Amino acid sequence: MSSRNLAAVAAAERAGIPVVFATGRPIRLLGPIRGLRQTQATVIASNGAMTYDLGREKVLSVSPIPCALAAEAFADLRAQVEDVAFGVDTGHRAGYEPAYLSYDGNTFNIRDDPQRYVGDLTELVAAGEFVKLLVLRENGDVDELTGHVRQVLGSRLVATHSSPDRPLVEVSAAGVSKAATLAALCERLGIGPDEVAAFGDMPNDLEMLSWVGMPYVMAHAHPDLLALPDTVLIGSNADSAVGATIETLI
Repeated sequence: MSSRNLAAVAAAERAGIPVVFATGRPIRLLGPIRGLRQTQATVIASNGAMTYDLGREKVLSVSPIPCALAAEAFADLRAQVEDVAFGVDTGHRAGYEPAYLSYDGNTFNIRDDPQRYVGDLTELVAAGEFVKLLVLRENGDVDELTGHVRQVLGSRLVATHSSPDRPLVEVSAAGVSKAATLAALCERLGIGPDEVAAFGDMPNDLEMLSWVGMPYVMAHAHPDLLALPDTVLIGSNADSAVGATIETLI
């Protein structure tokens, strides 16, 4: 996060405006925003599957995928989608098939990392309930892969993606999205959608931007977001456009 974005978030919180981070990241990867929580400590993580209190470092809610359903989904995907590798994520820890690491280009080192492990699919699924299933292909079009995964899963689970440069599909429990979790949080706070501004750039933000009254789309956003009606197009992450827009709101 840029210094301008950080300063804008802090200023909004000082003004009494709740700032909620809604991210595809699991709770173990929230380091960039730790220390920012003042008026609203809740973070929506793993595309809405978890809510987390950063101040108290406490999980508030989980919408998990049971291991039996995960096993069923993986079996169907393996039979019907070619050249993919799988991973699982509990929010606290993630596991991957060996092929996943080779497809990923070894972008992270899991050696001696207690939060990541490698195992065969049976071992991964036995790990318990998951906030996210991961489907990775070595190369190809992520929109095409997401569509294929959705076709296989049907209504059992939901699939989206947030990676701009690799074909990685993120799968959540049915009904889970950033939008659904944000709507539930706002209801508890007594805030209507017309009072909420949101910023997004990838397909996992689509429902959220459709729900809020003040949707802002980043200049570098996925074409599906750029095509949304009634949105305001702002600059890119490189321009600290979120921070600049928050400054105008306060």
